[in-house]
Amino acid sequence: MTTSPPPPPPSVRALSCTHCGGTIALRAAGSTVSLICEHCGTTLDATDPQLRIIAQANEAMRRPEIPLGTRGMLRGMTWEVVGYLERSDGGDGWSEYLLFNPYQGYAFLLDDGRRFSLGFLLDRLPAYTWGEMELDGEGYKRFGSSYATWVKFVVGEFYWRVAVDERVRVSDYVRPGAMISCEENDSERTWSQLSMLEWGEAETAFGLGRRRREWSTPSPHEASPYRDRLYESAIIGLIAAFTLIIIAIMGGGSTRVASADMQVSLDAATHSEVIRNIELPGRNSALTLSARADQLDNSWVDIDYSLVNRRTQENFDASALAEHYSGSDSDGAWSEGDSSPSIKLSSIPPGSYDLLVELGAHRWVPATSSTFAPRGFATGAPQIPVTITVDRGGMFGGNVLLGLILLLLWPAVLLFLHYSFEQRRLMILTEDDDE
Repeated sequence: MTTSPPPPPPSVRALSCTHCGGTIALRAAGSTVSLICEHCGTTLDATDPQLRIIAQANEAMRRPEIPLGTRGMLRGMTWEVVGYLERSDGGDGWSEYLLFNPYQGYAFLLDDGRRFSLGFLLDRLPAYTWGEMELDGEGYKRFGSSYATWVKFVVGEFYWRVAVDERVRVSDYVRPGAMISCEENDSERTWSQLSMLEWGEAETAFGLGRRRREWSTPSPHEASPYRDRLYESAIIGLIAAFTLIIIAIMGGGSTRVASADMQVSLDAATHSEVIRNIELPGRNSALTLSARADQLDNSWVDIDYSLVNRRTQENFDASALAEHYSGSDSDGAWSEGDSSPSIKLSSIPPGSYDLLVELGAHRWVPATSSTFAPRGFATGAPQIPVTITVDRGGMFGGNVLLGLILLLLWPAVLLFLHYSFEQRRLMILTEDDDE
């Protein structure tokens, strides 16, 4: 079994600032180009043995949240903080830590005040395909337009000549959890890739206190925390909904257990009839009570049902209305009404039942006017034939609909949360347009 060689001892050199005389630790000797004094903020040329002064810092020194020289383990590698700078694009700005590893070289730890991202310079160019950038087989969409950034504060050592007010133009391309950025000025163009770190990952690595998960504007490349859960719940919800529909269809068959033809007189006293010996064996049953009165013409029939258990005298009551109206007016002929109403009774206990049916028929007498010409009153025989049927089983559409709503409720909530997150993530584009 082979083991990797231990990391070399840190090559830290102690130098003196040529402006204030303070001691400066040079941590990445041989790679560092510019060095910023931790005591007075003076930018020095690290390639000059005498540390020639390049520029005087324009503001008082501030210490970064992660002190220079701090080491931490990120993504399985040990990194040391060697430089720190603050950038702005006219908004709140962000911080960047330059990390160094003798085997891996340099990396960037970007802190937007909410989340940390780990970045590396790219040694290859992304490809432009179908309106987006592609890198390592992954597509990145353009995030807003290009914008100018400048350095507000800098301290530590860097592999390029950095100074306050150094300006570059940046173009960002994002996908959930990652971003590639192009920085360019008059002399060069560089590409870098950022990966969003998990909550608390950078804080644990460098000994910082954990940050609260604020309900604020997310980073441009921050993945929605609801995205994966939304996909999972949607798939599970759709499978469950499909299963519910199949079960409802398979169990939606019905069996006729009773039928009777009745006659009811128009505008006469209520007529009652009884359908006897309706047998409901086994477990609780769903019943459908249907009426059919095809000869209704500008009239209606009130129907009252009472299903009575012959042994216990427990009764289940319901009512329905069969009606049909027609005529003509200024818009032409019209008709309305349902002459074949059905109602459903659920969870009827097994047993022997009688169904008491009370019928009352009435004719409709429309008001006369110059613009309303009814087709006429109900004519012919004063008796209206009504057929009553009782079917056992069947599907309750309302129950199935309620089940579907409950199954899809959680995916709908996650969809709303995901949409809200994406709207907040894109809010920065609106703010930039307003500016």
